[in-house]
Amino acid sequence: MEVQFSDKQVTPWGGLVLMKKLLDRTGIRKKLSELNLPESKNNNSIDSLSIVESFFAPVWIGATAFRQTAIIKLASTVKEIFGWSRIPSGTIFGGFFKKFFLEGKQQNIYRVKSMVF
Repeated sequence: MEVQFSDKQVTPWGGLVLMKKLLDRTGIRKKLSELNLPESKNNNSIDSLSIVESFFAPVWIGATAFRQTAIIKLASTVKEIFGWSRIPSGTIFGGFFKKFFLEGKQQNIYRVKSMVF
């Protein structure tokens, strides 16, 4: 096996680059923008599209509860891969996705879920 050295950052999150390419090639962000997503009113000024898009990464790596999304919260490499300035907390995810059921927008969560899985 040949070993090469690089001055690039080495990280266990590198596989998410493939998922970023998936998002880009499938146009999921554009499709999400066509949905009637609830407006985000969190204190961090993270827009609805970014909340949904940034929810994909922890789900892809195995998070099964909102509190488990914290695994990527401080990962600067994940922010860099996806081009995010901030990653929402589990509290922001929970509050945002709760709106789907409070505002009668259940059909949209199923559309989002079908795009992720």
